[in-house]
Amino acid sequence: MSANGQYRQPILSTAAPPGTVLEKSVIGVIVIAALHFGSELFVPLAISVLLAFSLSPVVRFLRRRRVPQVLAVIATVLSTFVIIFFIGAVVTTQVTELGSELPRYQSALQEKVKAISSLTGGEGGAIERAGDTLRKLQEELEKDQAPDPNQAQSGELRGDTERPIPVEVHPPPPTAVEQITTIIGVAMSPLATVGIIVVFVIFLLIQQKDVRDRAIRLIGTHDLERTTTALDDAGRRLSAYFLTLVLMNAGFGVAIGLGLWLIGIPNPILWGILAMLMRFMPMVGVFIAAAIPVVLAAAVDPGWMMLGAVIGLYLVAEGFMNLVVEPLAQSSSTGLSALAILLAAAFWTLLWGPIGLLIAVPLTAVLVVLGRHVEGLSFLHVLLGDTPALTPAESFYQRMLAGDPHEAAEQAESLLKDMPLIDYFDDVVMEGLRLAQTDAHLKKLEPSRLPDISDTASTMIETLSDHMVESNAETAGAVAAIPEVWRAPGAITCVAGQSALDELASTIIAQLLRHRGFDPKLMTMADVSAANLAGAEINGTKLVIISMVDIDHRGAYLKFLVRRLRRILPHARFLGGFWKHDEGNIRLAEIAGVVPDTVKSLAEAVAFCVNQAMKDAPVPVAAEAAAAT
Repeated sequence: MSANGQYRQPILSTAAPPGTVLEKSVIGVIVIAALHFGSELFVPLAISVLLAFSLSPVVRFLRRRRVPQVLAVIATVLSTFVIIFFIGAVVTTQVTELGSELPRYQSALQEKVKAISSLTGGEGGAIERAGDTLRKLQEELEKDQAPDPNQAQSGELRGDTERPIPVEVHPPPPTAVEQITTIIGVAMSPLATVGIIVVFVIFLLIQQKDVRDRAIRLIGTHDLERTTTALDDAGRRLSAYFLTLVLMNAGFGVAIGLGLWLIGIPNPILWGILAMLMRFMPMVGVFIAAAIPVVLAAAVDPGWMMLGAVIGLYLVAEGFMNLVVEPLAQSSSTGLSALAILLAAAFWTLLWGPIGLLIAVPLTAVLVVLGRHVEGLSFLHVLLGDTPALTPAESFYQRMLAGDPHEAAEQAESLLKDMPLIDYFDDVVMEGLRLAQTDAHLKKLEPSRLPDISDTASTMIETLSDHMVESNAETAGAVAAIPEVWRAPGAITCVAGQSALDELASTIIAQLLRHRGFDPKLMTMADVSAANLAGAEINGTKLVIISMVDIDHRGAYLKFLVRRLRRILPHARFLGGFWKHDEGNIRLAEIAGVVPDTVKSLAEAVAFCVNQAMKDAPVPVAAEAAAAT
């Protein structure tokens, strides 16, 4: 099911030729190598792209206030980097203060370590024994490397009493010019990186439309409207997501800083900033951010109260963010699966180090959104996105092929929490049966397997009896309103078409009608013969429903079947249940001449039967008198 609640249509594709796969693999290796060896250029570019996405909503806000484009961009970028430099200065000050205060907490921390060691066995415990073993091993190694005293004595007898005098070379102290040159050299690299990022961000924000047009040109101009809409939508979604993510993580950092200040942890501003930054890292970022404050709590407080308070603060804050803030603030997520987050963290960390881990999720989110809209990158959305690889109908069909009705029943139980039973039958089961029938027609599936698929599906459907009872209870009022003549056995006859899947579809519609108050008669392929029809109790049949999963290739058989049925039931009305058919591929005029009334969904079929039955309902006396007057 897609994000908007609709099922996407199955995508039919052919396997790429080996040459194409090899070419794509080579291109992928070249791209990864270029990203690794060109990290000095690509890291600032990646950070610039993420910053540009995050700042785009601010620029658009200023533009709506009639601020010129260039001025809005420059003001936004300068304000952002002023804030970043201010945070950097605060972090530097806090780290300096922390370094000067650490010796004060050494004794308390040592007591905590002894207490923890005693919990593991005290003196002679596992940790102590491991330490003794390592010390003994070190003594043995040093003993093996010590010079032999006998050799030393023989050397003295030979007169080798003089030992070489060690010589140390000390370079002259650097001059003032050399010191300044060294400082400039150290500072030039980060300053150059910051300068590149600022230039890139300003360029991307000012030339946003030009960059978009060039991307469209690279992607292809065969469908300008669709490509433009897709890229604009992707840009807006990513911008909103990144800005929301920055604001949420900043709020998390403020909450952590205030909480640590109230608890009494030194340098709470530093740990709040660290919590904000580390939360950009997937899954493990918060635990990394909490590590040092937890150690400080153990060092500052002789007891355990402060340590427990710090751990509780991080757990409560992170739980509140995950369960309350993020579901409310992020109306549209980037759609990354849990596996994609882990793979992204590992990949970008190996590629670019710690900075890669910091930007792994946002950068991968950009690739996934592009894969959702750009056909050539669709494999990224399939591999990394959180959208199921198979639609519910495809998953149902796959379970039927595997002969596993239990897993299909579990899927049904999950889907039925959010959708009515009849919609599940229409959108999942009937669509899955149509996929099976299409594969059989295209020779991708042996026709002999269709009965097995039908039997497996029947077993799965039997497990949904509880949901059918609930559906029956919900429609109890409608059941009571069905006239007696339509509730009689055989008033509706459900006739299967030609295949085992048609029989299953006929069984499903019969079950749904039975739970709406009807008592339909079910006729399989074996029953559709002249002898059986003549002897069947069908005198009271008012409506015949012919079920066919694949009508596109069964026009001749449909005519044959209807002619036989009309000879036996000249007064009955016929309804063609051509499930999930594509009206554009059917000869509608020919079918209309055979079966005037047709439906393509189970819901439409049930509604048609109810409407026909209500036409025969007795008119209330009051309403009849009013009509007469």
